[in-house]
Amino acid sequence: MTVDWTSDGHLDVENPIMLVAFEGWNDAADVATGTIEHLALNWEARPIAEIGGDDFFDYLDQRPLVRHAGGVSRAIEWPRIMVSVCRPDGFAHDVVLVHGPEPALKWRRFAAEFVDLVDTLEVTQVVLLGAYLADIPHTRPVPLTGAAFSRQRVGGMGVDASDYEGPTGMTGVLQQLLTEAGVPALSLWAGIPHYVASPPNPRGTEAMLSWLGEQLGIAVPMDALRSQARSWVEKVDVAAREDDDLRDYIQSLEDRVDEGQVDPGVDPEPDRGRAADGDAMPLVDGDAIAAEFEKFLRGDRGDTDGT
Repeated sequence: MTVDWTSDGHLDVENPIMLVAFEGWNDAADVATGTIEHLALNWEARPIAEIGGDDFFDYLDQRPLVRHAGGVSRAIEWPRIMVSVCRPDGFAHDVVLVHGPEPALKWRRFAAEFVDLVDTLEVTQVVLLGAYLADIPHTRPVPLTGAAFSRQRVGGMGVDASDYEGPTGMTGVLQQLLTEAGVPALSLWAGIPHYVASPPNPRGTEAMLSWLGEQLGIAVPMDALRSQARSWVEKVDVAAREDDDLRDYIQSLEDRVDEGQVDPGVDPEPDRGRAADGDAMPLVDGDAIAAEFEKFLRGDRGDTDGT
């Protein structure tokens, strides 16, 4: 693993807790990485390292970015994972924030060396964040599920225990290897309505941040985010009212949630055509729905900078 430490060095970290999120498959609507970015901005995190290199990234899939000014090539930005550190007011730990694209290559090597990085920083606890698309309505609380290194710790998370079995991402791989290495590792997942999957989803980020604040005992500034979340729900409501089929579909999802029929397990690709009891649900064109909602919600992209 190529770790480029800043001039500050990596030793100036005290009793740290690490929060991790990767872009891509396990980051529906950018909720997990949006959580890390919100904390980095509000806690004034300072970069301490970057993880990059040709070994872990497929540049056909994760292309570098070029920056121009006046037609002159200025710089190439290669895919990289950022590591930063901050100390929230009144908190007894430093918080190490890790976010960036999910590695595309040599996962076993990356995961093993990531565990070494955690050991180097003497991290006391790792919280891995993820988000998934699910058959849930935007009108109900964001479902949170979790997994941990012990049954007792899962019980103390205050969320539904994940019983998902199936394909996994780097988040799942790291949790297993960290646990095997004796590092207390948790994972927290937010369920995102599949019919409004385009980022951002401030409501999902709000739910994840609220959980982190309660579990870690940290004050997280969220006034602007809460306002964005309310605005997001209102815009989705407006869009839904204009389509009878979609309105009926959302009502069917609400009925399932209210009757306790929704499986809290993390499922990146749920069966969206059948209810939990086996009855057929109203069919909708997911691509058409996403296009319509993106049109309605595009204004939120300018509302997520905390201003």
